[in-house]
Amino acid sequence: MRPSSTILSAAILLLIGSPAVAGSLTPPGPPAPTFKTLSDIEPRTLISPDQNSLEPVVIDQPGSYYLGRDIQALPGQDAITINANNVSLDLNGFTVRGNLEVMDGNGIVVNGENATIRNGQIRYLDGDGVNCGSGSVTLINVDSTHNGGSGATCAHMRVDGGDFSHNTVNGLGGLYIAVDRVTANENGANGVGMGADSRVAQSSFIGNTGFGIACPQGNALVTETISKHNDAGNRLGCSVFSSEMP
Repeated sequence: MRPSSTILSAAILLLIGSPAVAGSLTPPGPPAPTFKTLSDIEPRTLISPDQNSLEPVVIDQPGSYYLGRDIQALPGQDAITINANNVSLDLNGFTVRGNLEVMDGNGIVVNGENATIRNGQIRYLDGDGVNCGSGSVTLINVDSTHNGGSGATCAHMRVDGGDFSHNTVNGLGGLYIAVDRVTANENGANGVGMGADSRVAQSSFIGNTGFGIACPQGNALVTETISKHNDAGNRLGCSVFSSEMP
């Protein structure tokens, strides 16, 4: 064999090495799941009091909570009270309801800052559906209807989606509020009442006893919104753009 062939053969042997011994092809066990549950990503606390409970629901710690059943207000009591900051409450498709046999209070009272309530119904309370007191709230896809007070009233409020109709007072009310994609029809006062620097977009206010949209302080903005057939008038003091207000 020529020297060059000998050198090449030796180099190939060095690169390849000795024949590898294959390990077992049998897996050590079934594959383990690699996904994370919702509880792993965002731990949540279930709220599901006994039907015969004599204590109202009070949330006094920050965190994420969700309903496991409908909640009915106790006589003379608010149904749910949030006393902590940074609380997320998922109604989970359930209803916070009033007691039709006796007088009760508000549906959900928010005394903390930065609360978020989503995905459910609030109805038939003798007070407001949502009352913020000194707190602030974001409502996402919440319906608050047929309440003895307002659908929701709060100094600082963000509302995205939902129905706030057939309440004895206002559908929505607040000082600094932002409202998108809501309906507030046939309320006993205004569809929505809001302070300066508030705004409403892509919403509908029809057939309210007061104004469809009331902005008594002016400087509030309304866009892409329908307000009509309201007894006191379709708007008061609002700056309106791209909206139907016959």
